[in-house]
Amino acid sequence: MSREVCCDHLLRAVCSADLAVVVGAFDSHSRAEVAGGCLDMLCNWLDLPRLAVVNDSLIDQHGLPERPRVDAVLLDHTSRQRSLAGMVTDIETLWGLPVVGALGRAGEARRHLAELAPGDNVPPALCERLSTDFYEHWRPERFAQLVDASAPLEVRAAHPVHDLPAGKPTVAVAYDEAFFSYFPSTFDQLELLGAQVVDFSPLRDEGLPPGTEIVYLGCGRPEAFARALSENHCMKSALRSHVACGGRIYGEVDGAAYLSQTLETPSGDMYRMCGILPSVARFHSAAAASEPAEITVSQGNWLAPQGAKLRGYRSGRWRFETLGCRLDANQRMCCQPDLLGCNCVVGSLIHFQFSALPEILERFFQPSSRSVAILDPWQIAS
Repeated sequence: MSREVCCDHLLRAVCSADLAVVVGAFDSHSRAEVAGGCLDMLCNWLDLPRLAVVNDSLIDQHGLPERPRVDAVLLDHTSRQRSLAGMVTDIETLWGLPVVGALGRAGEARRHLAELAPGDNVPPALCERLSTDFYEHWRPERFAQLVDASAPLEVRAAHPVHDLPAGKPTVAVAYDEAFFSYFPSTFDQLELLGAQVVDFSPLRDEGLPPGTEIVYLGCGRPEAFARALSENHCMKSALRSHVACGGRIYGEVDGAAYLSQTLETPSGDMYRMCGILPSVARFHSAAAASEPAEITVSQGNWLAPQGAKLRGYRSGRWRFETLGCRLDANQRMCCQPDLLGCNCVVGSLIHFQFSALPEILERFFQPSSRSVAILDPWQIAS
């Protein structure tokens, strides 16, 4: 995305917050196991102070590494055997960087955090335990100096979207225990451009919201609710009728698994799903890390024209077995598709932030041109 889009997204996301943290890795360090964006570029775009989280237990074992190119340090995994004054003296004397605070080892609390499943809320008692440990070594005056040294963020111009049709499409978003993970900025941009965004539950509802033109099925944990999703025949029928009448559907990762013929759970059980995408979705790994990806669209569809290059993050949660329905150019040496479907239905193994793709966002406002029948040959034996 451009600097302007990045600034716009950040300001919209943090407008009601007291503190925002941008997570990633600096170019001078390995990015192999670090989630998030390129911090060198983001710090330049957003004029952010650079704060390095340094594992103090590793310093005890190996000594101080080369001084990082940052503005301040936050010590992590600090030992009770050393005083905060001693740690601060080492860092501030040898590196010449202020230490804004430290967090102890908090072994039990970290263990509880690691046991939380994706999408679970952090229990208030666990937050209280971590904050108590952190405030023991917190230096707010140093942190205030670090933040105050940055200039106020200014947005020159957000990305424009031109020549949109007069109609205001209704976008139905799946939101319940099975589907809950989305980029909020996508919905903000859709509503700012005139779309009506409503939610529904594939687990409990019997039909789509009235006037639905586009169905958006995001990420979540459908494998944990596979039986309930499979047994909600009314919703599955409503989605199939929506497509047959020319309605559009986008399913992202877990949403694409729900649109498939069959879903295989982590235990190996098979459940019939919507039967809209000609694929079998097999659960691969809950812990699979997403990786940056760029794909080229080989077959035009309602979401993207032929030849479009789309960037996002490829998920490793699912493996799809398909029958010739891939919409992306086969850039990898395996048959695993990143984008699959037909003209009006698109399933993706890549997380897209549509608000950072204005040319794709515009297509939410283009009317559907034709109906698509759900054909028996799409059925795949499980």
